[in-house]
Amino acid sequence: MKYSVFVAEKKFDVEVIELSPTQFEVVVNGKRALIEVSRSLEIKAKASEMAKKEHRRVEKAIKVPMVGIVTKILKKEGDSVKVGEAVAVIEAMKMENQISSPFEGVVEKVLVKPGDKVSSGDTIMILS
Repeated sequence: MKYSVFVAEKKFDVEVIELSPTQFEVVVNGKRALIEVSRSLEIKAKASEMAKKEHRRVEKAIKVPMVGIVTKILKKEGDSVKVGEAVAVIEAMKMENQISSPFEGVVEKVLVKPGDKVSSGDTIMILS
């Protein structure tokens, strides 16, 4: 199977060739590597558990809906937040836009500061 993978705005052409149920040849931008999976069921279970944990964490990620510049952070780590409460302000197209929380919780981490540029879908805060 062939894939195009983007990491930090760089494109990588990736091809995965199944040689056997436990052996794969992976070609990344023309460079080949042989991958052998020794205990595939255990690895899949661990990956599945990690995905579930990450999904729970991302559930309370506050994301911005547009490209802009952060002008104000209205909540700090440890602050309580209610659904619909403004947590930050971003400037987009010369207008200030309040970013409201879709979740209730406590601010676990603030990922941006005033002056930071953000893109649509960027996470600016994580609630617990």
